[in-house]
Amino acid sequence: MSFLPAELPRTAVRGAAFAQSVAKLAALRLRERVRESRLPDEFFPQDDDEFVVAAYFAGDLSSVYQLEQWLWPFKQLEARLKELGYSNRPFGVMVRNAMVARRLRRITDFPVRFSRLTIGLDKFMLSPTLRAVFYVNQGTSNFQALRYPEPAHVHLSHGESEKISMISNQLKGYDYVFTAGQAARDRIAQALYGMSEDRMFDVGRPQLDRPRSVPAEWEEFKKTNPDGRAVFYAPTWEGDSPSMAYGTIAYNGEEIVTSLLEAGYRVIFRPHPRTGVMRHEFEKAAEDVADIVEADPRGFLDRSPDVSWQLDEADLAVVEMTSVAFDWLASGKPLVMVKPHEPAAEVLDGGLLDQCPTVDPMSRRGVVDVIEEADARTGSVAELAQFYLGDTAAGEQTARFIRSSEEVIRNRSEEHRMKHAE
Repeated sequence: MSFLPAELPRTAVRGAAFAQSVAKLAALRLRERVRESRLPDEFFPQDDDEFVVAAYFAGDLSSVYQLEQWLWPFKQLEARLKELGYSNRPFGVMVRNAMVARRLRRITDFPVRFSRLTIGLDKFMLSPTLRAVFYVNQGTSNFQALRYPEPAHVHLSHGESEKISMISNQLKGYDYVFTAGQAARDRIAQALYGMSEDRMFDVGRPQLDRPRSVPAEWEEFKKTNPDGRAVFYAPTWEGDSPSMAYGTIAYNGEEIVTSLLEAGYRVIFRPHPRTGVMRHEFEKAAEDVADIVEADPRGFLDRSPDVSWQLDEADLAVVEMTSVAFDWLASGKPLVMVKPHEPAAEVLDGGLLDQCPTVDPMSRRGVVDVIEEADARTGSVAELAQFYLGDTAAGEQTARFIRSSEEVIRNRSEEHRMKHAE
């Protein structure tokens, strides 16, 4: 006699699900090992590597965007290091995922090194020339690299925001933290015990200095849809815990986009690349909103590689608690924020959500009503930009990043000299 799955004892169902998960994990690891075996030798740490500075990234393809947004500032730093007489290849990238290594090789000319094993990490981190290592996230695998005392370890993050992860006690594990501006230093000082000011350097968001080009698809879109203010709608993902659940597209995405289109706005829709990684309903919501946008002549589905040109082309933004909101401040244009639906999402008192007009799940006011309030408060955006990002004049943020990096390198070089002179 056969049983349907629902008729099986609960322990048997759980056991079957566990076995299936183990099998999938084993298959995934096997595929990863095969990819590793096919990497050319040039991907592995070399005897003649003379990197002075490096970026460390242990994530997978779903999060590699965090590193990619720093490649341009890293390139400006590399040029400066060459001017100062460092090696011909003073900057390298260390990754722990073979697919990430291959992707980076296609999009950058930085030397990309890979090692899943400690032996390769040892060779990279123990290089006698290495003075500083940058980290773009709070991944737990970062701590495998932080154990090496010789280089200075610098936390960058992959964007300014007031998510709870930005004041994690993990920041103390790094020698330095590059903050965006006064707001970041204030909240770190208020939240963390023993985090001294001299370990923090304000660098703004140097990515905003990168020359921007408008996608041909948007130029074509404007020819047939020239009228109506353009709204940049860029919701974030669902987060990996209730305290980090700032995304709302599964609850109000369709309503926001439909309201904007019906009110005559043009909508640039850009979902977060990790949307749906943790919860299927968010993936489904992003697909549904994309369908609405593509079906309307005033809707534009943004498939461009980064957030940059939208700051110039859009007239206002509707975003959640995400780095896009803080980058948008540099535009000086109206900003509308969307409050979390998840009650457990941790929101900083007095933060940007309290200082901007918001779409609130507890209010009956729709996004169009809130935009009218945002239009009346544009003067405050410039003040907020100064507080969160510092001077955003062309080139200023990149200059601060380079100066701060030079100081870290000098400090560690002097500490290295004194240590080995003993």
